[in-house]
Amino acid sequence: MNVSSIYRDFFGLREKPYNVTPDPKFLCLTEKHQEALDHLVYGLEQKIGFLMLVGEVGAGKTMICRALLEKLDERYITALILHPFLAEEDLLANILQDLGLSPRGRSKREMLDQLNGFILDRKAEGKTVVLIFDESQNLSPEVLEEIRILSNLETDQEKLIQIILIGQKELEAKLARKELRQLNQRIGVRYYLYPLNRRETERYLNHRLLVAGDTGSIQFTRGAIREINAFSRGIPRLINLAADRALLAGYVQETKAITRKMARKGIASLSGRLEAGNFWGGKEALSPVSLVVMVLIVIGGFMVLWLGSEYLNWWGTANKIVQIIPAGFIQEQV
Repeated sequence: MNVSSIYRDFFGLREKPYNVTPDPKFLCLTEKHQEALDHLVYGLEQKIGFLMLVGEVGAGKTMICRALLEKLDERYITALILHPFLAEEDLLANILQDLGLSPRGRSKREMLDQLNGFILDRKAEGKTVVLIFDESQNLSPEVLEEIRILSNLETDQEKLIQIILIGQKELEAKLARKELRQLNQRIGVRYYLYPLNRRETERYLNHRLLVAGDTGSIQFTRGAIREINAFSRGIPRLINLAADRALLAGYVQETKAITRKMARKGIASLSGRLEAGNFWGGKEALSPVSLVVMVLIVIGGFMVLWLGSEYLNWWGTANKIVQIIPAGFIQEQV
């Protein structure tokens, strides 16, 4: 059974709305994402030189990067470097190749002269070269220093090359090192991409449904949205995972109203706390009525134990009283 296609057919969708791949058409420009994109565009237009975008894993940095590449017009020549563990000696060769050039020499001097010539030629055409380094937190201090040196390509009025560093929050800690203080001081635009709040999570969920072809028939209840937001902590990648499983739970129960219970079941399946048979419609481990009965049984057991112990204490005390009364006294009373 192709669950994926049946799942889409049931909900009337063209494609799965909550894939974790960074497809730019699904970009939901929440206030935070719009601000991040605006900061990058502003920095490039002002030719600031160094820009930085930082955020948690799965916060949507790569998605914003792809959206930026689509937004830039023919005035920009871009190279997206996706080699975070790049060796220092390979940096220039990779940049030239990503710009569509074949290195004419093997020495650093030769490759730097070739890059400089390319940048000046594009400048004469009214174009700007932009280098984007994704996963920059994994770049070595030596490579980051080489990147700083590239920014020395400038005229008296402006920088000839624009460099964007995109990475996780560890990038900030790395740039704070003493040996990288010159690079850190050159970053003119910084933006930290914070997680989404509950309201933004709701908008994000609805936006992706709309892009995937939903006409409003699929509804996440407030409880489901709260559950997904709490689990994901507002991280879009985790929102996608939780929402996809919640939809799957809705498909299993043949409903397009996604409740908190379905969201919790989907989230539980992500962490392995729910067996596959249970997810696909098996009985719940405990129903609410069963839970109440179990609690009453436990309370009753404690009451029996407590009353029994009180009775034993009373009986033991009575025996002790009898033992300390003289036998003759008892007989006299009789």
